Amino acid sequence: MSIYSRSYMRDSAPGFEAKPWALKGLLIAMVAVFLLQNITRFWLGSTFMEAHFALSLGRISDGWLHTLLTYGFLHATGSGLPWHLLLNGLLLYWFGREIEQRVGSERLLEFFLLCVLTGGIVWSCLHFLSGKAVTVVGASSGVFGVLYLFCRFHWHRTMELLFIPIRFTGKQLFLVLFGFQLFFLLFAELPGTATTSTAHSAHLGGVLGAFLYERYLMHRATLISFFRRQAQPEIQPPRWSRRSAAVKSRTGNAYRVNVSNRGGMRKEVDRILDKINKEGFGALSKEEKATLDKAKDLL
Repeated sequence: MSIYSRSYMRDSAPGFEAKPWALKGLLIAMVAVFLLQNITRFWLGSTFMEAHFALSLGRISDGWLHTLLTYGFLHATGSGLPWHLLLNGLLLYWFGREIEQRVGSERLLEFFLLCVLTGGIVWSCLHFLSGKAVTVVGASSGVFGVLYLFCRFHWHRTMELLFIPIRFTGKQLFLVLFGFQLFFLLFAELPGTATTSTAHSAHLGGVLGAFLYERYLMHRATLISFFRRQAQPEIQPPRWSRRSAAVKSRTGNAYRVNVSNRGGMRKEVDRILDKINKEGFGALSKEEKATLDKAKDLL
Protein backbone atom coordinates (compact mmCIF):
# COMPACT_ATOMS: atom_id res chain seq x y z
CA MET A 1 0.00 0.00 0.00
CA SER A 2 1.46 3.37 -1.01
CA ILE A 3 1.95 6.03 1.66
CA TYR A 4 -0.08 8.41 -0.53
CA SER A 5 -3.17 6.24 -0.11
CA ARG A 6 -3.56 7.70 3.39
CA SER A 7 -6.26 10.32 3.75
CA TYR A 8 -3.98 13.13 4.87
CA MET A 9 -1.51 12.53 1.98
CA ARG A 10 -4.22 12.76 -0.70
CA ASP A 11 -5.78 15.90 -2.11
CA SER A 12 -8.54 17.29 0.06
CA ALA A 13 -11.94 15.91 -0.90
CA PRO A 14 -15.17 17.87 -0.49
CA GLY A 15 -16.16 17.74 3.19
CA PHE A 16 -19.19 15.84 4.32
CA GLU A 17 -22.08 18.11 5.22
CA ALA A 18 -24.90 16.80 7.36
CA LYS A 19 -28.41 17.46 6.16
CA PRO A 20 -30.08 20.45 7.83
CA TRP A 21 -32.29 19.27 10.70
CA ALA A 22 -32.99 22.17 13.07
CA LEU A 23 -35.65 23.96 11.04
CA LYS A 24 -37.43 20.72 10.22
CA GLY A 25 -37.27 19.65 13.87
CA LEU A 26 -38.69 22.96 15.11
CA LEU A 27 -41.61 22.84 12.69
CA ILE A 28 -42.40 19.20 13.53
CA ALA A 29 -42.28 20.01 17.26
CA MET A 30 -44.65 22.97 16.82
CA VAL A 31 -47.14 20.90 14.82
CA ALA A 32 -46.98 18.00 17.29
CA VAL A 33 -47.59 20.30 20.27
CA PHE A 34 -50.51 21.96 18.45
CA LEU A 35 -52.10 18.55 17.87
CA LEU A 36 -51.65 17.70 21.56
CA GLN A 37 -53.29 20.99 22.49
CA ASN A 38 -56.32 20.20 20.34
CA ILE A 39 -56.58 16.62 21.59
CA THR A 40 -56.50 17.64 25.25
CA ARG A 41 -58.81 20.62 24.77
CA PHE A 42 -61.48 19.28 22.39
CA TRP A 43 -61.38 15.52 23.03
CA LEU A 44 -60.53 15.42 26.73
CA GLY A 45 -61.97 18.78 27.75
CA SER A 46 -58.73 19.79 29.48
CA THR A 47 -56.40 22.79 29.24
CA PHE A 48 -53.45 20.80 30.56
CA MET A 49 -51.01 22.01 27.89
CA GLU A 50 -51.79 25.70 28.38
CA ALA A 51 -51.94 25.36 32.18
CA HIS A 52 -48.48 23.78 32.44
CA PHE A 53 -46.52 25.20 29.51
CA ALA A 54 -47.95 28.63 28.56
CA LEU A 55 -46.29 31.79 29.89
CA SER A 56 -47.96 33.98 32.49
CA LEU A 57 -46.92 36.03 35.50
CA GLY A 58 -48.68 33.60 37.83
CA ARG A 59 -46.65 30.65 36.60
CA ILE A 60 -43.41 32.60 36.77
CA SER A 61 -44.15 33.64 40.37
CA ASP A 62 -44.79 29.97 41.20
CA GLY A 63 -41.31 29.11 39.95
CA TRP A 64 -42.32 27.56 36.63
CA LEU A 65 -39.33 29.00 34.79
CA HIS A 66 -39.55 26.36 32.06
CA THR A 67 -42.54 28.28 30.65
CA LEU A 68 -40.09 30.97 29.47
CA LEU A 69 -39.17 28.47 26.74
CA THR A 70 -42.14 26.14 26.38
CA TYR A 71 -44.60 28.90 25.52
CA GLY A 72 -42.80 29.24 22.20
CA PHE A 73 -44.06 25.84 21.04
CA LEU A 74 -47.72 26.41 21.95
CA HIS A 75 -50.16 28.24 19.70
CA ALA A 76 -53.69 29.57 19.86
CA THR A 77 -56.32 26.86 19.30
CA GLY A 78 -59.41 28.97 18.72
CA SER A 79 -62.03 26.62 17.21
CA GLY A 80 -59.17 24.24 16.43
CA LEU A 81 -58.04 26.38 13.49
CA PRO A 82 -54.27 26.58 12.96
CA TRP A 83 -53.99 30.18 11.72
CA HIS A 84 -51.57 31.24 14.48
CA LEU A 85 -49.38 28.20 13.93
CA LEU A 86 -49.59 28.51 10.15
CA LEU A 87 -48.40 32.13 10.14
CA ASN A 88 -45.48 31.50 12.48
CA GLY A 89 -44.55 28.27 10.69
CA LEU A 90 -44.54 29.87 7.23
CA LEU A 91 -42.45 32.85 8.35
CA LEU A 92 -40.00 30.57 10.15
CA TYR A 93 -39.71 28.35 7.07
CA TRP A 94 -39.32 31.20 4.55
CA PHE A 95 -36.65 33.10 6.44
CA GLY A 96 -35.14 30.27 8.47
CA ARG A 97 -33.94 28.23 5.49
CA GLU A 98 -31.29 30.75 4.53
CA ILE A 99 -30.28 31.26 8.16
CA GLU A 100 -29.75 27.51 8.61
CA GLN A 101 -27.67 27.33 5.42
CA ARG A 102 -25.47 30.19 6.63
CA VAL A 103 -24.97 29.34 10.30
CA GLY A 104 -25.76 25.61 10.50
CA SER A 105 -28.43 23.60 12.25
CA GLU A 106 -26.93 23.63 15.74
CA ARG A 107 -26.54 27.40 15.75
CA LEU A 108 -30.04 27.98 14.36
CA LEU A 109 -31.58 25.89 17.14
CA GLU A 110 -29.55 27.65 19.83
CA PHE A 111 -30.34 31.04 18.32
CA PHE A 112 -34.07 30.35 18.09
CA LEU A 113 -34.32 29.14 21.69
CA LEU A 114 -32.41 32.18 22.96
CA CYS A 115 -34.80 34.51 21.12
CA VAL A 116 -37.81 32.71 22.65
CA LEU A 117 -36.19 32.99 26.09
CA THR A 118 -35.38 36.71 25.82
CA GLY A 119 -38.86 37.35 24.42
CA GLY A 120 -40.40 35.67 27.44
CA ILE A 121 -38.15 37.58 29.86
CA VAL A 122 -38.89 40.99 28.29
CA TRP A 123 -42.63 40.28 28.23
CA SER A 124 -42.57 39.13 31.88
CA CYS A 125 -40.67 42.22 33.04
CA LEU A 126 -42.95 44.68 31.27
CA HIS A 127 -46.17 42.99 32.37
CA PHE A 128 -44.90 42.65 35.92
CA LEU A 129 -44.72 46.42 36.02
CA SER A 130 -48.18 46.81 34.47
CA GLY A 131 -49.72 44.00 36.55
CA LYS A 132 -51.90 42.61 33.74
CA ALA A 133 -52.91 38.94 34.00
CA VAL A 134 -52.34 37.66 30.44
CA THR A 135 -51.20 34.33 29.03
CA VAL A 136 -48.75 34.16 26.13
CA VAL A 137 -48.28 31.37 23.59
CA GLY A 138 -46.60 31.28 20.20
CA ALA A 139 -43.21 31.14 18.49
CA SER A 140 -43.38 34.77 17.33
CA SER A 141 -40.45 35.90 19.48
CA GLY A 142 -38.20 33.29 17.85
CA VAL A 143 -39.59 34.13 14.42
CA PHE A 144 -38.86 37.84 14.88
CA GLY A 145 -35.33 36.93 15.93
CA VAL A 146 -34.90 34.97 12.70
CA LEU A 147 -36.34 37.92 10.75
CA TYR A 148 -33.80 40.24 12.36
CA LEU A 149 -30.88 37.98 11.43
CA PHE A 150 -32.22 37.62 7.89
CA CYS A 151 -32.33 41.41 7.60
CA ARG A 152 -28.78 41.66 8.95
CA PHE A 153 -27.53 39.27 6.27
CA HIS A 154 -29.20 41.53 3.66
CA TRP A 155 -28.57 44.83 5.46
CA HIS A 156 -27.49 46.81 2.37
CA ARG A 157 -28.74 44.43 -0.32
CA THR A 158 -31.80 45.29 -2.38
CA MET A 159 -34.45 42.58 -2.40
CA GLU A 160 -38.11 42.00 -3.13
CA LEU A 161 -40.34 39.70 -1.10
CA LEU A 162 -43.04 37.50 -2.56
CA PHE A 163 -46.37 39.29 -3.26
CA ILE A 164 -44.81 42.68 -2.39
CA PRO A 165 -43.67 44.44 -5.62
CA ILE A 166 -41.51 46.95 -3.73
CA ARG A 167 -37.72 46.92 -3.57
CA PHE A 168 -36.05 47.55 -0.23
CA THR A 169 -32.94 46.66 1.72
CA GLY A 170 -32.74 44.45 4.78
CA LYS A 171 -32.15 47.52 6.93
CA GLN A 172 -35.33 49.18 5.66
CA LEU A 173 -37.37 46.02 6.21
CA PHE A 174 -36.13 45.70 9.78
CA LEU A 175 -36.82 49.35 10.61
CA VAL A 176 -40.40 49.03 9.34
CA LEU A 177 -41.04 45.84 11.34
CA PHE A 178 -39.36 47.25 14.44
CA GLY A 179 -41.32 50.50 14.15
CA PHE A 180 -44.66 48.71 13.94
CA GLN A 181 -43.89 46.52 16.95
CA LEU A 182 -42.70 49.48 19.03
CA PHE A 183 -45.79 51.51 18.11
CA PHE A 184 -48.21 48.75 19.09
CA LEU A 185 -46.27 48.10 22.29
CA LEU A 186 -46.47 51.72 23.41
CA PHE A 187 -50.01 52.50 22.29
CA ALA A 188 -51.83 49.16 22.40
CA GLU A 189 -50.22 46.48 24.57
CA LEU A 190 -49.04 48.54 27.54
CA PRO A 191 -52.12 50.80 27.84
CA GLY A 192 -54.37 47.75 27.39
CA THR A 193 -56.26 49.24 24.44
CA ALA A 194 -55.46 46.43 21.98
CA THR A 195 -58.33 44.40 20.55
CA THR A 196 -56.07 41.30 20.40
CA SER A 197 -53.67 39.76 22.90
CA THR A 198 -50.62 39.97 20.62
CA ALA A 199 -47.44 40.13 22.70
CA HIS A 200 -45.48 42.84 20.87
CA SER A 201 -43.09 43.07 23.82
CA ALA A 202 -42.16 39.40 23.30
CA HIS A 203 -41.49 40.14 19.62
CA LEU A 204 -39.12 42.95 20.59
CA GLY A 205 -37.55 40.68 23.19
CA GLY A 206 -36.85 38.14 20.45
CA VAL A 207 -35.13 40.87 18.41
CA LEU A 208 -33.06 41.77 21.49
CA GLY A 209 -31.98 38.15 21.84
CA ALA A 210 -31.04 38.01 18.16
CA PHE A 211 -28.99 41.21 18.50
CA LEU A 212 -27.12 39.85 21.53
CA TYR A 213 -26.48 36.52 19.83
CA GLU A 214 -25.18 38.13 16.65
CA ARG A 215 -22.85 40.45 18.55
CA TYR A 216 -21.48 38.18 21.27
CA LEU A 217 -22.17 34.52 20.46
CA MET A 218 -22.26 34.10 16.68
CA HIS A 219 -18.55 33.34 16.34
CA ARG A 220 -18.24 31.15 19.42
CA ALA A 221 -18.77 27.42 19.69
CA THR A 222 -22.36 26.36 20.27
CA LEU A 223 -23.49 24.79 23.53
CA ILE A 224 -24.39 21.62 21.62
CA SER A 225 -20.81 21.24 20.36
CA PHE A 226 -19.49 21.95 23.87
CA PHE A 227 -21.60 19.18 25.44
CA ARG A 228 -20.66 16.84 22.59
CA ARG A 229 -16.98 17.34 23.32
CA GLN A 230 -17.58 16.73 27.02
CA ALA A 231 -19.38 13.47 26.24
CA GLN A 232 -16.65 12.13 23.96
CA PRO A 233 -14.08 9.89 25.69
CA GLU A 234 -10.49 11.10 25.71
CA ILE A 235 -8.51 9.26 23.05
CA GLN A 236 -5.15 8.00 24.29
CA PRO A 237 -2.24 7.94 21.82
CA PRO A 238 -0.86 4.49 20.95
CA ARG A 239 1.82 2.96 23.14
CA TRP A 240 4.60 3.39 20.59
CA SER A 241 3.73 7.10 20.34
CA ARG A 242 4.01 7.52 24.09
CA ARG A 243 7.39 5.73 24.06
CA SER A 244 8.56 7.99 21.24
CA ALA A 245 7.50 11.08 23.17
CA ALA A 246 9.32 9.83 26.28
CA VAL A 247 12.54 9.23 24.31
CA LYS A 248 12.23 12.65 22.69
CA SER A 249 11.85 14.34 26.07
CA ARG A 250 15.05 12.66 27.32
CA THR A 251 17.24 12.92 24.25
CA GLY A 252 15.82 15.89 22.37
CA ASN A 253 14.88 13.62 19.46
CA ALA A 254 18.54 12.73 18.98
CA TYR A 255 17.90 9.15 17.95
CA ARG A 256 17.68 7.26 14.68
CA VAL A 257 15.48 4.40 13.63
CA ASN A 258 16.96 1.47 11.79
CA VAL A 259 15.56 1.75 8.26
CA SER A 260 17.98 -0.69 6.63
CA ASN A 261 15.21 -3.23 6.13
CA ARG A 262 11.70 -3.00 4.75
CA GLY A 263 10.02 -3.55 8.12
CA GLY A 264 12.04 -0.86 9.85
CA MET A 265 11.33 1.56 7.00
CA ARG A 266 7.57 0.95 7.23
CA LYS A 267 7.57 1.61 10.99
CA GLU A 268 9.51 4.84 10.54
CA VAL A 269 7.17 5.97 7.75
CA ASP A 270 4.16 5.28 9.97
CA ARG A 271 5.70 7.40 12.71
CA ILE A 272 6.41 10.27 10.31
CA LEU A 273 2.91 10.18 8.83
CA ASP A 274 1.35 10.26 12.26
CA LYS A 275 3.52 13.26 13.05
CA ILE A 276 2.27 14.98 9.88
CA ASN A 277 -1.31 14.23 10.85
CA LYS A 278 -0.76 15.69 14.33
CA GLU A 279 1.65 18.61 13.77
CA GLY A 280 1.62 19.29 10.02
CA PHE A 281 4.17 18.73 7.25
CA GLY A 282 6.21 21.75 8.32
CA ALA A 283 7.15 20.04 11.59
CA LEU A 284 9.26 17.40 9.81
CA SER A 285 13.04 17.49 9.98
CA LYS A 286 15.24 17.19 6.90
CA GLU A 287 16.02 13.58 7.77
CA GLU A 288 12.33 12.71 8.07
CA LYS A 289 11.55 14.33 4.70
CA ALA A 290 14.42 12.39 3.14
CA THR A 291 13.04 9.18 4.67
CA LEU A 292 9.64 9.85 3.04
CA ASP A 293 11.28 10.42 -0.34
CA LYS A 294 13.21 7.17 0.01
CA ALA A 295 10.08 5.33 1.13
CA LYS A 296 8.22 6.25 -2.07
CA ASP A 297 10.55 3.97 -4.04
CA LEU A 298 10.96 1.20 -1.49
CA LEU A 299 7.33 0.85 -0.38
